[in-house]
Amino acid sequence: MLSLPAAALCCLCSALGSMAAELIQKDLTLTRRVGGKVSFSCGGTDQCDGSYVYWYQKRDNEAFTRILGISRSNGEIYKGFNHPQKDDFSAVHKQNSVELEIQKVKLSHSASYYCSCWRDDLHSERRFLQPEQKATDEQMSALVTGREQQTTAQVHVPPPSATNTLMEEI
Repeated sequence: MLSLPAAALCCLCSALGSMAAELIQKDLTLTRRVGGKVSFSCGGTDQCDGSYVYWYQKRDNEAFTRILGISRSNGEIYKGFNHPQKDDFSAVHKQNSVELEIQKVKLSHSASYYCSCWRDDLHSERRFLQPEQKATDEQMSALVTGREQQTTAQVHVPPPSATNTLMEEI
């Protein structure tokens, strides 16, 4: 299972200003009943230079784990990252976005989900784009990271920190 500590995934990057475009994940918090369906959208994938857009799961006090990659050219899903719940997830490729789907939500899906992709910057360096979110203070204070009752799973996408993630592409 690919599982790296957050410190290994992130590096502070002073060149953040040179990357004007970002991926967009609109939903800060999604709550679904166990057994329900949920999907996360990741827009702006037309800005990606790499072949794949990746989805990650982040649980409290755990490392990021890569769930899957989806091909930008043909929508083919790659699940070879040995995520323990890989069969619970699917993905859909759209014109300038991808969606991560969970057909049957379980309590064990309570986590944060991130999309990312490769982008070459002006200095020929490869950068991993993270989603950009424009949340109000009210939305930020409404984030819930734990579980509500035993019949509800909490899945959310918190705003990213000022970091770029550097990883290898499959």
